[in-house]
Amino acid sequence: MSYKSVLAAMVVMVSVAGQANAQPFNQPAPTGPVILNLTGTPIPQSYQQYNTSFVASSTSSFLSFAFRDDPAFLFLDSISVTTGGGSNLLTNGGFESGVLGNNAPVGWTYLNTFGASFAGVVANNNPQSGSNNYYDGAVQAYDGITQQLPTSIGGLYNVSFFLSENSGLSTFSAVSTNGNITDTGGNGINLVVYAGDSIPVRFDAVPGPIVGAGLPGLLAVCGALVAIMRRRRLNASLS
Repeated sequence: MSYKSVLAAMVVMVSVAGQANAQPFNQPAPTGPVILNLTGTPIPQSYQQYNTSFVASSTSSFLSFAFRDDPAFLFLDSISVTTGGGSNLLTNGGFESGVLGNNAPVGWTYLNTFGASFAGVVANNNPQSGSNNYYDGAVQAYDGITQQLPTSIGGLYNVSFFLSENSGLSTFSAVSTNGNITDTGGNGINLVVYAGDSIPVRFDAVPGPIVGAGLPGLLAVCGALVAIMRRRRLNASLS
C-alpha cells in the first residue's frame, strides 16, 4: 500500500469541519488558453526544467497551473516569467514567502472548483532550490494556482519552471485510464499550464471544501510518511 493510500485511509478517520463535497470522479482538465499540457509525455522522477511561452493579448495576463496526481504527488518549484531574459515578473515564483501548509502561496490565488482531496500546499519536502516548493496530489480532478501579471499586448513572455513526481509511473495522463475513477488507485497524473486574459473556465467557481486544509497535524504525518518511503527506497538501493 502506498503512503498516499495510507493517508487516504487516515483522512476517512479524521473529521474535517465544513467538508461537504463528495470526492470528484475522473474529471478532465479545465479548458482555457493552454500553453503547455504534459499529457502523453514522460513523468520526471527528479526535477526537470520545462520551458514554454505565450504572446500577451491584453495589458494583464493570468498564468495558471492545474494539477492532478491520483496515486502520488507533484512537486513544482522555481517558476519564472521573463521577457528577453529580463527579471522575473512573477511574485514568489519559488514559494519562499508565506506559511507552510497554505493552499495559496503568497502572490497566488488558489483554485479548486471540484473540492479535490490532497489539494496543493506550500511545503518544504522537496525543493528544487531554496527552502520551499509547491506540493500537489489532487485526486480524480484538477486543482490549481493562478497569478495575474501586467503584460504588453503583443509581447512575448517566456515561462520556465521545474517539476518532479514520485509515483514511479512513466507517462502523464489527463484522466485515469486503469478503470479506477474514484480514488487514489487511479493513474491520472498531469500538469497543464495556461496563460491568457482569463483563468481556465473550470476554475471560475468558488473553491470547494478541501480535505486536509487547516490540518497541520495531518500534513506533518504526510511529511513523515514521505520521509519513511524515501528512506526505504534509499535503503533498498544501497542493499
